Amino acid sequence: MRFTRSLAAFATTLAAASTALAQDSMPPPEPVGQPTPGPVVGYIVIAILFGIIVTVSLMPSKRSHTDL
Repeated sequence: MRFTRSLAAFATTLAAASTALAQDSMPPPEPVGQPTPGPVVGYIVIAILFGIIVTVSLMPSKRSHTDL
């Protein structure tokens, strides 16, 4: 039982130390590449798709008298 307690205390100390060491590391690198497009581009794409769907759904179907 004593071994388990000392192992748990050691593991807790190690966990706290690893968290502290991780915080002292170098800052993350700056991203290199093209910037992401703004939300306006997404809104334009959604508006175009919405317009296509509404246009197609409102097109009259060419039915003949035999379709009834």
